[in-house]
Amino acid sequence: MLRSELRRIHRAGWTLFLIWAAALIGWGISDPVPYAEGWRLVLELAFLGRVVSISDGVVNGFGNGYLIFQNTLQDIILLLVAFPWAVSVYEGSVSRGWVHATLVRFRRSVERHRARVEPWGVAGLLVFVFFPFWSTGALVGGALGYLLGMRTKVVFATVIAGHGLSVLTLVVFFDATHDIAVGLGASWIRFLPWILLAALLLVSMTMRGWRRLRREPSTHA
Repeated sequence: MLRSELRRIHRAGWTLFLIWAAALIGWGISDPVPYAEGWRLVLELAFLGRVVSISDGVVNGFGNGYLIFQNTLQDIILLLVAFPWAVSVYEGSVSRGWVHATLVRFRRSVERHRARVEPWGVAGLLVFVFFPFWSTGALVGGALGYLLGMRTKVVFATVIAGHGLSVLTLVVFFDATHDIAVGLGASWIRFLPWILLAALLLVSMTMRGWRRLRREPSTHA
């Protein structure tokens, strides 16, 4: 991929970041309750995933428009800013140092998904990004699309569409769930983000254990 194209993508990411950050700050100043706490949702999305971030936002009274704007653009910005970095991994631009080890781990994470997505092409990539599991976000989807040899425009269009649809679906789902729970007087709804986090951790640990068992050589005689 041309360096000039990578630089344009990188600059677009930082430009979008400034717009996004200014909008979130403005939201927090004009309507502090609850939007001054929006930084918490940003951190939750970065470290815990969109399921926890969106469910926490719905439970704490953040508007659907805010949640769609914040969650959708945050991961798209990450994709635009870090995609050139991810491409450099595959082109071998980083060859040593502590950064190298980090990039190699990222590359291996992407390559683990390749066999499942490759037979399905664009549709497979869209579904991969749509489902809100760890290591299936916009950045990993972008790197995976590049690894599969898709054109950059196709990769970005597919990843952005899959991610946007995922965020919209989660916002609608959790909003409806919250309304039903409030209507029934369910007090547990405020713990929903942490219930979901525990469930995701359980699923992740189970899948890792299953993959580890599959890799272990048979001990049968």
